[in-house]
Amino acid sequence: MTAASEEISVPVFEIDQPENYGQYIVANPLEIQRHLRALQEQRNFVTLYLDAGRQFFLSTVLAVDTEKKQILLDLPGRPEQLEAALKAEQTTLSTLVDRVKIQLRLGPLSQQRHDQQTALATALPASMLRLQRREFFRIETPRLPPLRCKLARVHADGRAEAFDFPLFDISGGGLCMTGPIAQADKFSLGELFADCRLDIPGESVLSVNLRVREISRCESAAGEQQLRLGCEFVNLPGTRLTLIERYITRLERERKSRESGLS
Repeated sequence: MTAASEEISVPVFEIDQPENYGQYIVANPLEIQRHLRALQEQRNFVTLYLDAGRQFFLSTVLAVDTEKKQILLDLPGRPEQLEAALKAEQTTLSTLVDRVKIQLRLGPLSQQRHDQQTALATALPASMLRLQRREFFRIETPRLPPLRCKLARVHADGRAEAFDFPLFDISGGGLCMTGPIAQADKFSLGELFADCRLDIPGESVLSVNLRVREISRCESAAGEQQLRLGCEFVNLPGTRLTLIERYITRLERERKSRESGLS
């Protein structure tokens, strides 16, 4: 198994590409506040990328203060992350809500007291990206036994690092994996993994290139915190896309058959 060079591990933010994603940009202040309050009420985990995005940590929206025109966010878990956050000139907030990607470009962060605790404060943004695309049908994959994907990287010093994660869902455009939350800081937004091994039951083991598009945190059925890694396929040959789509069709047919039996 080979891996992409770390030189191409460059964060990619759709909010910086209005020429491609302008139709998904929201500029109405009331609508932005509404979505932020939804994040607060639902306690959704968000990822905060510092400056260019090579450093990040997980957080939650604690409050939306319209009088002070501020967002208040939970502190990171490690002191060095807090130090980096306070030094950053800008922050990008990214999360998924009901499979819809939300991104906000925020300014500098400062510490502030909120409800008898210390929080991070930043100004309300002037715009946000709410990216909802339906060009690929996405379906959750079986939990037992789970589909698995193996990926690896080779560091500049020649050291290899491999990962083997179960899938959460898959589409013709990409897939989502879950893994230990402790490994969240091992991945970068925009990082490319070449020659990953995707085991498709009843088909074969496919070699695919994956680019990391979302790094977030989710909760398992047992209440455990997990890493969620959303990736898109890169330069996927048509023959392999056909195999993946055939598997997705089979899963959907089996799902409908089970629902018919239950009804």
